[in-house]
Amino acid sequence: MAGSGGVGRSGERGGLAGTRHTALAAPTPAPAESGAAYGGYLAEVRRRIQEALRYPQAARRRGLSGTVQIEILIEPDGAIGGVTLATSSSHRLLDEAALDTVRRLAPTPFPADLIRRPLRVKLPVVFELR
Repeated sequence: MAGSGGVGRSGERGGLAGTRHTALAAPTPAPAESGAAYGGYLAEVRRRIQEALRYPQAARRRGLSGTVQIEILIEPDGAIGGVTLATSSSHRLLDEAALDTVRRLAPTPFPADLIRRPLRVKLPVVFELR
């Protein structure tokens, strides 16, 4: 089946019969430079946010729950440089509690193997009644 990467009528591999294709590989970033390298660090930041989170008593009494999407700027020293509401939980009490929690969060230093640079990420903050 020519055109699907199989063997074409000319017997050559490629997209079109008789056409040769050369694949160019993009340089692979060093592990400390790739976005995936920061995954563990960001998981730690998210864990610390959830641990510091206090469910507003008024929201608890009213049975409110939801997920707040926040966008945070993490400075190279691990401090929170800013936080904004990306997507509301539909409950102002929960949105404000999430923003206040992040604003009060102590710096989370980068591990020694990561390049210290500003990071802008969106993270969910979950309010769930149990």
